[in-house]
Amino acid sequence: MNLTRLILPIVCLFGFMPLAEAAEKPLKIKVSKVSAAKSRDREKLFTDWMTMNELVRLNDTKEKTGEYMIYYEYDEGKDKYRGLHSKLTRVNGYWWRTVSGEKAMEDEVKTYKGRGYEPLFIVLEGNFYRMLFLKPSELAAAQKVLKDLGVEPPVVK
Repeated sequence: MNLTRLILPIVCLFGFMPLAEAAEKPLKIKVSKVSAAKSRDREKLFTDWMTMNELVRLNDTKEKTGEYMIYYEYDEGKDKYRGLHSKLTRVNGYWWRTVSGEKAMEDEVKTYKGRGYEPLFIVLEGNFYRMLFLKPSELAAAQKVLKDLGVEPPVVK
């Protein structure tokens, strides 16, 4: 008698999935397109280049007046950041990440989607992926601002 044939229905009955079915489906991610033609429009709105800690402090200050970072750039050579802020409806938490490598980017997307966030943008520049995550209810307003500035949302399937 094959024990697998007996155990498998019991395991499935209690909500456990067999290992073959439990493996996560890989995400298919198409990064955001960033228009070079609209770079001047974005350039006018960016902060100065600063360290990550300086940008975090600036973000905290701007949030008190209802401005939230909706886009940022990272200069690998300088190891500096600059942000683009906008007055939006109240943002209920956001996360911004810079990681090296496609696998690390996919892991971050899975992690934050699991926490109830969606990527506003995912951009690959040089060796680094930049991304910012918002709650789904807050995406539309931020996507409109970014679309007007030439940044398309990513496609995640």
